[in-house]
Amino acid sequence: MMNKKQVLKKIITISVALLLYVSAANDSLISKVSADSVAPTTELASKKVKPFNVAVIKKNYGVYQGLFENKKSSAKYFHQNFVVSHVSTHNGKKYYWISKKNQPAIGYINQNAVAKPNQSKLIKVPYVSQYVPVKTPWGCAGASMAMLLGSQGQEITTSLLQKIQDNLPMQPTKGGQKGNVYTGVGFGYVIQPGALSKYARTFDKGKNVINISKKNLTLNDIKMYLQAGKPVLFYGFSSYQKPGDYVRNHCKVITGYRHGDFRVYDPLYYSRNDGAGSGGKNMAYDHGAIAWVPKATLQNEFCHKAITLK
Repeated sequence: MMNKKQVLKKIITISVALLLYVSAANDSLISKVSADSVAPTTELASKKVKPFNVAVIKKNYGVYQGLFENKKSSAKYFHQNFVVSHVSTHNGKKYYWISKKNQPAIGYINQNAVAKPNQSKLIKVPYVSQYVPVKTPWGCAGASMAMLLGSQGQEITTSLLQKIQDNLPMQPTKGGQKGNVYTGVGFGYVIQPGALSKYARTFDKGKNVINISKKNLTLNDIKMYLQAGKPVLFYGFSSYQKPGDYVRNHCKVITGYRHGDFRVYDPLYYSRNDGAGSGGKNMAYDHGAIAWVPKATLQNEFCHKAITLK
């Protein structure tokens, strides 16, 4: 049996050993945290890949450090570009480890929240004419808005189109359209994006419509909205545009992206099957009801005014 002195010595020995163990564990943890700022942890069976670029296209996903800890919202990184260096799988879902050059890594994000730069996307959107079944030669905004509603599952009926056009906000309402949508009497300009998005939200299928107009809005932003499955209503030129007229007084809807081209639905035709040259004959913009428009061509009329969906 040990005496008191031996017991005390034993306790001191064990205590020192525990302190050394804790110190070593802390050093290991510090080292691991530091490594996490550069590369992902190994618990997720991470696989290093040849680096490739992605952009965050959705706001409602989590971004994680470590073993799915320290969650941040992807909204913080919306429409920013990153490099993927590792790919991991967790609970059957694929995650990308994203970072920016010469900066600490951001963390893991679900692959569905990002898109590669030239990733193609086609969105199911019903084509709506501003002439048939409701004839509104100056009603491009209402017809285009109906396409956004239709992309959300709204049934496009004659009564719905009539309701949209009959109640379209007009001047003197702020941002309202100037001029009758049926006759063109007093026409000056179409309803502005702020007023149009507000009007769209009065419909059940339009609750998520938002105005994204801003001076630095680019076609690259539009592409990323499309890649996220969001059609974009934009303001541009019509096939009736006269030489010297540079006012963007016509609404159209972009419904897809592929190989540098944008798929545009133009309501200024009687049928979705109407081809180029069957509209107002200004061939710079008379592409037909549904057309693939090169980025450079679209850039010539893009004016940073658009609405889409959250």
